[in-house]
Amino acid sequence: MTKVTAITLTALVMLLASAMAVSAVDKVEIRGPVATVEETSYTWGPLDFAAFFYDIDDDIGTEEITLTITRGNILDEDTGVIYTTRTQAKDFDFEDWGQFEVIGFLADEYFAGYVRGGYIARQSDDINMLRDEHLSKILMDEDDERTIATGSPLKLHEDYELAIQAIDLDGNKVYVQLMKNGRVVDSAIVEPSKPGATIADQTYVYKKDIGDTKDIVIIAVNFKNAFRGATVDLATINGIWQISDQYTEVTKDTKYGRMTVDEVIDNQITMINDGERITLTRDRDTRLMEDVWIRTSDSLDPTRFYLYKEITEPGTYEVRATVAEVADGAVISWDATNFAGFFYDIDDNIGTETIQMTITRGNILDEDDGVIYTTTTQEKAFDFEDWGQFEVIGFLADEYFAGYVRGGYLARQSDDINLLRDEHLSKILMDEDDEITITTGSPLRLHENYELAIQAIDLDGNKVYVQLMKNGMVVDSAIVEPSKPGATIADQTYVYKKDIGDTKDIVIIAVNFKNAFRGATVDLATINGIWQISDQHSEVTKDTKYGRMTVDEVIDNQITMINDGERITLSRDRNIRLMEDVWIRTSDSLDPTRFYIYKEVTIEDDVVEPVPEPVVTPEPVVEPVVEPEPVVEPVPEPEPENGIPGFEAVFAITGLLAVSYLVLRKRE
Repeated sequence: MTKVTAITLTALVMLLASAMAVSAVDKVEIRGPVATVEETSYTWGPLDFAAFFYDIDDDIGTEEITLTITRGNILDEDTGVIYTTRTQAKDFDFEDWGQFEVIGFLADEYFAGYVRGGYIARQSDDINMLRDEHLSKILMDEDDERTIATGSPLKLHEDYELAIQAIDLDGNKVYVQLMKNGRVVDSAIVEPSKPGATIADQTYVYKKDIGDTKDIVIIAVNFKNAFRGATVDLATINGIWQISDQYTEVTKDTKYGRMTVDEVIDNQITMINDGERITLTRDRDTRLMEDVWIRTSDSLDPTRFYLYKEITEPGTYEVRATVAEVADGAVISWDATNFAGFFYDIDDNIGTETIQMTITRGNILDEDDGVIYTTTTQEKAFDFEDWGQFEVIGFLADEYFAGYVRGGYLARQSDDINLLRDEHLSKILMDEDDEITITTGSPLRLHENYELAIQAIDLDGNKVYVQLMKNGMVVDSAIVEPSKPGATIADQTYVYKKDIGDTKDIVIIAVNFKNAFRGATVDLATINGIWQISDQHSEVTKDTKYGRMTVDEVIDNQITMINDGERITLSRDRNIRLMEDVWIRTSDSLDPTRFYIYKEVTIEDDVVEPVPEPVVTPEPVVEPVVEPEPVVEPVPEPEPENGIPGFEAVFAITGLLAVSYLVLRKRE
């Protein structure tokens, strides 16, 4: 391989790695129904509060919380918040193992014990963790078939892995080892392929003490068969069970946030806000227990609030609506009050998305009118209020910009102010009024690879020369004068206009400068307002399709979509994409079949693997006459948002590739 070829391949690998990197979502918020602060009681269970554990197939989920408000906005200690949950029996996914006791706790799924008589229960010395006032997280419960081979162990959670060490000549006996953190902790022989193999022959189990619970099975793996090959041994697995080897304490007086375990009786846990008075004052986030919070609006008349669970762990999550049953003639409606996936702003009580489903002929959502989705625009003030108001709309379970309200400053700076009139919408990327400082050399990072940089500040510190860049290229420049005497909003605000589809010269970026300072070594400015919408638009022209839904009409400030020509059958055990990230899930039960809509949200791990140094095949040493080579300045790679390479990296790599190719070609 020549040096040119090696560097070319390396650069192409780097280019692909950059192009494939995806921005990560920081967190997921799963909220409950909205209530108002007044002297009354509110109760939510798993059918109302989507964050509570719920299994639609078996209709399992018992968590319940009651908030009783007294004296205007007080949740009194002891009885202001009461939380209860109890165990329920559930089949393993691999049903030959029997049943276990599952319990929703702290808005998550936990294991409480094994049901007596099942195979895994018989393998455990102790079977009831809740009796010892412990619970364990359920990590795996699967019956999918998969194959493992010598050299490729089965990866489990908490750094466990199960590896095939050997298979006997007949292919009946499989010698396996269990490792944790690379160290062997157990070994056993399973015999899945012997004639008349029983569940005991097929299943590997690993027992361990968890707190006061002795020798309870924490890992079980069922081997369907095994095969001894000439070069590799392999086995088929069709059942995996794992619970955490760390336990969660539910002893009386154990505290979780502001909640305290009050009692554990039989199969039920009760918690109260013992000694913790909670005041539902406006504009607050109050941690109730672990990842469950109470959020209040910034409004006073009335002050609204809801419960929510905040998730930050990478993974894919369902944000679901309330649960309904499939029944002929049923009409089910969801909106922002009972579907946490729809856009909702608690401060201004904004959110108008609705879905109505009409079931006919048993389980059919007929084409045309089986599913009707509507949403309308609403006026909302910018976080930086001096800019006026804009039209916001929930669409496809997300927040979108529809236009500026006439009379506001950003509306006056735009030629066209209404995207929806042109049948477009744009994602709202930033709407902030927090104060931040930028300096020469540290530009303001925006979305979609935009950044705003200070180039210079005049001697008086009044005029700030700024440049806007996208993908490292200057697209606009301007002068703002935030510190001059009597500065107006026009003096302080930088705006950038752009065509979005058929909408001409509409402001997509606005940044308000509070003041500026010229220093001896560095210039800086304080920003107290940022607004950005996407420069890419979503189409809402009639007949535009999103999944199974089609835009039917756009009239004034309302969008209507229907399942035009798309008949949907709510048969059991299905996931049906309705529109973009909104799905329908049905249970695997027949009498009745339950279903709900949900939004799928992914938190991605934003760790980017380092790109290895190029591996270049050494060439024979030759003593040529070397001409002086031009000095090549390194191409800086702008650091994109969230630390993930964007198009800037593509340009940098392309530049390096071109220079390397030309120089090495000349040398060869």
